[in-house]
Amino acid sequence: MNDYKYFDDLNIELIDGDRGKNYPRNDEMFNKGYCLFLNAKNVTINGFAFDENVFITKEKDELLRKGKLNRNDIVLTTRGTIGNVGLYDESVKFDNVRINSGMLIIRNNDSNINTKYLYYQLISPFIRDQIFSLKTGSAQPQIPIIVLKKLKLLIPDKNIQDKIVKVMDSVVNKIRLNNEINDNLLEICNCIFHNFLERNKDNVVYKKITDIAKNVITGKTPSTSNNQFWNGNIPFITIPDMHNQVFTIETERYITKLGAKSLIPKNSISVSCIATIGLVSISTEESQTNQQINSIIIDKDYDLYYLYEYLSEQADFMKSIAGGSTTYNINKNMFENMEVPYLPNDEMTKFNNNVSGMFERILENEKENKALEQLRDTLLPKLMNGEIDLENVEI
Repeated sequence: MNDYKYFDDLNIELIDGDRGKNYPRNDEMFNKGYCLFLNAKNVTINGFAFDENVFITKEKDELLRKGKLNRNDIVLTTRGTIGNVGLYDESVKFDNVRINSGMLIIRNNDSNINTKYLYYQLISPFIRDQIFSLKTGSAQPQIPIIVLKKLKLLIPDKNIQDKIVKVMDSVVNKIRLNNEINDNLLEICNCIFHNFLERNKDNVVYKKITDIAKNVITGKTPSTSNNQFWNGNIPFITIPDMHNQVFTIETERYITKLGAKSLIPKNSISVSCIATIGLVSISTEESQTNQQINSIIIDKDYDLYYLYEYLSEQADFMKSIAGGSTTYNINKNMFENMEVPYLPNDEMTKFNNNVSGMFERILENEKENKALEQLRDTLLPKLMNGEIDLENVEI
C-alpha cells in the first residue's frame, strides 16, 4: 500500500495568502465583521479553534486577491507555529474566511483523492514528522511551498481512502459530539451563573482576587538548557494547552521536581495574562505553568466554578487594562487587584451544588477526547500502511 506521491504528482493547489500592499493592518481588524481573518491561534494541532477571532470588512476583503477559502479547503500553518491543520468544511460557521501570511491553502481538485483522507493524513504523525524535518529557519521556523512539495504523501486506491475516512470519522465525530455536549453544558452553567448574579444583585460584595484566593502564583519556565529540569512527571502548562479546554488534562511537556519552582495544586484556576489574554482553565493535578499564566489557588471549594465562570467573561476587560505597546501584558499585581462580584456564602454553596455535576461531566468528556485523540493518532498510520484489515468496512 506504500504508494508515495508528491504534491506535484496530484491535482492539488498550494495557495499563499495575499501579502501585497492591501494586507490588513492591525487597525483594520475588528472583533466583529464580514470576513474572518485567521490568526495562528485559530489553527491548532487538533483543527480549527474560534475562541479568539479577528475580522476584516467586506471592502477590505474585496481588495485582497489570494487567500480566500472555499469549502473543503485545508489550511496549513507554515510560519512560526508550523504544521497545524484545519479543514474548512460545513461544520465551520463562518462563510467568509481568509488565511494570514503565515498559512497556506491546500485545495484538492483531484477526483482520485478524498479531501478528508488528505486532511487526516496531514494531521498524522507520518506527515508532522516530515514537516518538522523539512522546516527552515531557527528564530522563526517556516516551511515554504517549494519545501512543502518534498512531502511524501501516501495515496492508496480511492476505495481504500474512503474506508479509512469512514473509520476515522467514527473517532472524530465522537470527539465533536463530546465538544458539542460540553458547549451546551457550559452555556447552561453560564445561564445559572447570571441568574445567581441577578437575584443576588443587592447582596453582591466586590472583592479583589487577592482577598478571595489563598494565593496567586505566576508561572515560571525552567531553564531549557538544564536537562535535569525536564522529562519528569509534572505537567508543564502553556497557553496552547488551555485553548478550547475547561480543564488542563495533559500537555506535551513535563518537568521534574528540580524544575518545579512555582507549583500549583489540583483545582487551581489558571488565566493567560500575556500575549493571549483571558483564557481560563482548571488544573486537574499538581502542575506548573509558564510565566504567561497567573494561577489562583482557591481558598474555599465553592469558589472554583464560580470564579471560572466570572473570569471566563473577562477577556475584553483584561485587554482594556493590560499594558504593553505590542504585546498585551497583565502583571501579577494588576491581576490580583481585579474585582469579583462575590455572593453571600450560602448562595456560593447553592451555585456550586447547581453546576458541579455539569463540570464533572465536562471533565469526563475532555478526558475521553484526549484518549480518542491518541487513538486517532495511533490508528491512522496503521490504516494507511495496511496494518489494519479494511476488507469488511462497508462504504
